[in-house]
Amino acid sequence: MIKNLLDLILPSQKNSEEIDSKKHIHICCLALLIEVAKADAEFSEIELKRIRAMAYERFSLPLSEDSFELARDVSKNSTSVFEFTSVINEHYSMDEKFLLIMSMWTVAYADGQIDRYEEHLIRKVSDLIYLPHVRFIEAKHIAAAENQ
Repeated sequence: MIKNLLDLILPSQKNSEEIDSKKHIHICCLALLIEVAKADAEFSEIELKRIRAMAYERFSLPLSEDSFELARDVSKNSTSVFEFTSVINEHYSMDEKFLLIMSMWTVAYADGQIDRYEEHLIRKVSDLIYLPHVRFIEAKHIAAAENQ
């Protein structure tokens, strides 16, 4: 699914193997972080900075504008988070899923408050990637402590 979406955005690379599966996974993660930032209808500069920092620190993505813009386009053109979570389920371990949910909480906490739409989205993604509820809560507490 995500490959089809990326093919629409990058028609010059259609049927090309230039974008490997690892980059697809990272783009999915970035897109989910962007979805959290957009959930409260206020994509703030601090959320943007937090996403960029996590892209580098937690997902080992270079701080390239191309990756971020691609993730933004993928997020904008997606119809549901299932497109992203299916890729995550296929490729991520439980620890990597936990790190993703913790990162999503970190973005949500970036502006100092958790909006109900942000929390709903993170809970939905957590359910779709089969992260146990206790790990969901643990990720929330760790992200809250990091934000203080």
